[in-house]
Amino acid sequence: MILALLILLLIAGCRDNRAPAATPEQTLPAGISSSGPPLAGDQSAPKQPPDSLDGLVLWVPPFFSINSASRADAVLAAALAEFSPAASGTAVTLVAKAERGPAGLLPYLLTTSQAASKLLPDIVLLNSFDLPRVVDAGLLLPLAQEESAPFSGIPAQILQTAQVDGSLYGLPYVANLDHLVYQTDRLPSPPVTWDAFLAQDKRLLFAGSAGDDYSVNFVWTLYLIGGGKVDDEGGVADPGILKSAFEFLGQGRELGLIPDSALTLSSPQAVWTFFVNGNAEMAVVPSALYYNQQNEAGAISFAPLPTLDGAARSLVTSWSFVIVTQEPERRQRAVRLLQQLFAPHIQGEWSWSARQLPTQPAAFADWDTDDPYTLFLQELLLHSVALPSLQTFDAMAHTMQQAQREILAGEKSPQQALESLPLHP
Repeated sequence: MILALLILLLIAGCRDNRAPAATPEQTLPAGISSSGPPLAGDQSAPKQPPDSLDGLVLWVPPFFSINSASRADAVLAAALAEFSPAASGTAVTLVAKAERGPAGLLPYLLTTSQAASKLLPDIVLLNSFDLPRVVDAGLLLPLAQEESAPFSGIPAQILQTAQVDGSLYGLPYVANLDHLVYQTDRLPSPPVTWDAFLAQDKRLLFAGSAGDDYSVNFVWTLYLIGGGKVDDEGGVADPGILKSAFEFLGQGRELGLIPDSALTLSSPQAVWTFFVNGNAEMAVVPSALYYNQQNEAGAISFAPLPTLDGAARSLVTSWSFVIVTQEPERRQRAVRLLQQLFAPHIQGEWSWSARQLPTQPAAFADWDTDDPYTLFLQELLLHSVALPSLQTFDAMAHTMQQAQREILAGEKSPQQALESLPLHP
């Protein structure tokens, strides 16, 4: 008995009775976590996605994260926290991925689906260009009517940006569209039709060499806002309108209204830099770029792109929430979470703070309604044309880009470029 008592005392003496040091926590609301960097000033390690089956995991681009102390991140974090207790304590984790590139959302989704499908997120915020590829990989189910019904505030033409071959796969949350910017001290009023543009002497810049998978070449934009349609095979259904668009490019080049530099500019940012440095009186830029950099340019204003008939239209793309999980109960919770995020006051306040374009007209109530640019965007969005989201669209887009390059380089006439295309009238 004495020997046993001595052994127990030795064991007790060897124990370290110090309490472990507490791990510092991020200042995020209860039930909300992020796998991105800590908030500004917080040196703690980022939280990892919860292991619980109850947690909803969202993969999002950096502009939708909650990793900074910005107003937009605070609005988003509060909205997610408001959802969590309402859904019986459902945890929500945002995992930020790059918008594009090897570490982007699309490569991560495709790789994870092949290597470890159980690690796929419940929801992803995808752009218009990647969505058809994810559908083609078999990762998404079309939204059922009861899943899409709560989001009737999204206009039909914007919903089309999340459709593939006629089926709705996502819910657009962030929109983007191109419009004209012009130097007000050199051009009092921009032209509204293609003919009016060719009859004046001011120059136009656009990204003529943009040919990656995340851009729309300018001639496609001209064709679609000119009233042209794309058939089920991704081809041109209105050759007459396309011919007019080609002639717009060809005559603009010959008259010097489309500078040679347009053929070399490969991105909207490059177009903006050339424009603000005085290399043209007009330029085509995305709303997101102008919204964030308009104060750098001095005496400039905005207007719709010139169209064939003079009607104000633009081509719209989007970032859409897609529900990846195929488990019925998790899909229901995903829909409830998205209803929270799509509440007009939440989408409106977040988009205004994040300087992103919302997809619901009601969300503009939280913008500066006295700002002329707000009114301009709201009106143009209602008259926008959706970028076709067909699985067969990409091949024709590359063909159109090549035709545009040949016309701008003077290698082919508009008629020759038209005859080289596989048209489907």
